[in-house]
Amino acid sequence: MDDLIKRFDSAANCTGLRIRRILLNLADEIKKNTCEIRLRCGRPLMLYGLYGALFVTQSGRESYIVTQNIVIVSINDIEECFRSLCGYSVHTYQDAICRGYVTVNAGHRAGISGTAVISNGCVNAVKDISSVNIRIAKEFKGISDALFEKIKANSWRSVIIAGPPSSGKTTVLRDLARNLASEKGGYKRTVIIDEREEIAACSNGIPQNDVGLSSDVLSSYSKGEGVMVALRSMSPENIILDEIGNDDEVFSIEAGFNSGVNFFLSVHASDADDLLKRQVIKKLLLSGGFDVVVFLEGYNNPGEVVDCIAVGEILDKACGRYIDINSNDNDRLLFC
Repeated sequence: MDDLIKRFDSAANCTGLRIRRILLNLADEIKKNTCEIRLRCGRPLMLYGLYGALFVTQSGRESYIVTQNIVIVSINDIEECFRSLCGYSVHTYQDAICRGYVTVNAGHRAGISGTAVISNGCVNAVKDISSVNIRIAKEFKGISDALFEKIKANSWRSVIIAGPPSSGKTTVLRDLARNLASEKGGYKRTVIIDEREEIAACSNGIPQNDVGLSSDVLSSYSKGEGVMVALRSMSPENIILDEIGNDDEVFSIEAGFNSGVNFFLSVHASDADDLLKRQVIKKLLLSGGFDVVVFLEGYNNPGEVVDCIAVGEILDKACGRYIDINSNDNDRLLFC
């Protein structure tokens, strides 16, 4: 069976009995091109993918318009799906639920929406689950091959992969790990900090995705802590991180640069201007460790590289925009 179909079916199996039967009855072509399964209480079951958005009928057929026999998601469907995602042990997944998502086998990630229970200013539970978004993890071997060859040809040591949501950042990082930790990459010691268990998707310690022969995986560690653990005990040459977002992570990356480690990571940003709007990303650029930012196209063409821009060029443009370009080099720091 086609791997993409198997991955869709494994994601569908995370739902309740009624929804699962309907999803498994869909045409293979739909399954192959689906990226998200959306369940919203009291509203239609919807799929999102390379075809756009579509509804599903009771007979398991796709429909691009709302008809009388489309599937409406019930409270029961949501509750069954939620319990299934948590392995019928909601308490075990409580911390992840409070962060808004649950990661299941094969690396599928389910976003959870509901009512937050707040205590001392922090979310300590989520009740009245109203919707679930299952993002289907896909493994496209070879999707990073062209980028990997560019990295080798240009001797880029550390790379930022940028793109909007659902642009294939995690997919590219996963395949890049495979290349770095394989014969093509010289079997480099590559550590993957798999905080959300989406990159390697380890089950009983065994990666369910191909991340190369010489990679080590730290699952469920926070990215900042994971980097420090890797530096202390794994003597990495490369570290892979997904979706950097806070100062602690930047601090650990800088510590890694000081230890001679290369980093390959992703951030949310559509273009250079978007990149510079976020303080944390600007700190990454100013760290001096990254050579280039690779921009991915977006939702309609996940994993497609549209541009590679040297970090120095991005910084120079920022300097020209915010300060006098004739001033001394130290003024570059002022733009952040």
